[in-house]
Amino acid sequence: MMLAQIFVEQAGLTGDARSAFHPELEAALRQMVEAGAASWPAIEIAPADFVRFLARQLPPELREPKRLVSLQIRDLYLVCAVGLGHRTALSWIESNQMSEVQRTLGKLGTPPALIADVVQSLYSRLLERQNAHPEVPVLRRGFSGQGELTGWLCTCAVHEATRRYKRAKQEISFDEASGAIWGTQGRSPEQTMLSGQLKEAFQLAFRDAVNALTSRERNLLRYHYLSDLSIDQIGTLYHVHRATAARWVAQARERLTSDTRKRFLQRVPTREASLPQVVGLIRSQLPVNLAMLLQQSAARDLPPEGSTSEE
Repeated sequence: MMLAQIFVEQAGLTGDARSAFHPELEAALRQMVEAGAASWPAIEIAPADFVRFLARQLPPELREPKRLVSLQIRDLYLVCAVGLGHRTALSWIESNQMSEVQRTLGKLGTPPALIADVVQSLYSRLLERQNAHPEVPVLRRGFSGQGELTGWLCTCAVHEATRRYKRAKQEISFDEASGAIWGTQGRSPEQTMLSGQLKEAFQLAFRDAVNALTSRERNLLRYHYLSDLSIDQIGTLYHVHRATAARWVAQARERLTSDTRKRFLQRVPTREASLPQVVGLIRSQLPVNLAMLLQQSAARDLPPEGSTSEE
């Protein structure tokens, strides 16, 4: 299959856009593949994989052949390699780009714990678009190669650190938590009971349970549910075996579920005997709907259109 055909299919182009510039697009894509491979001789990526990455990663305005070849191909190739699990690419980013991010945040007086949290979240940001399901719209723009990767990461880090500081570590707003978790249609009697004081008790319990998680636990849940990273990819990011990564994700999910249950029952102790089904519902529905809550949080955090951080 021609690279141009792979690109237009993955980018979801239709009509005239599929055939208007096939010859030039094919030449541009082959030029990008060759340039990327030449920049990183120690990293092997199949041409089709790099083209699929570009189609998913780049916004519509950068898909014309002339725009494509003007991008930072070396950095785009590196980001693609990280998403494919190449440890050489990950080690390079850790030693170069992320160390510069840490220095930038340090100069701004950012607390070390927050720096570590923000740096870890940037890995999710790098992989967010290329790991999203094709049918799921991605909320934020990823690295597009219009500038250097280091500068883009530093800009994203400063925005993220500022947002987290302003939120006073309130990672998720829970005003609509019950509505997101229980839905509005086909509600069972147990779901219907979660109104008034019970609804408020649940919101407070869930909020406190999330805030009680460690930064790593929150990031693990974001990677797994929001960024849709595989266990293997999470293991690569943390330099651990996939079994360890799977155990960490399961433990974070279990802690959030059990802590929410405990805190909920502490607020409604007299109702514990009469609410076993509600408690079971919390346990079963919380992990399933966590992705929705995290995605709502990410959407609210987006800066205005035209932001230089490419968000």
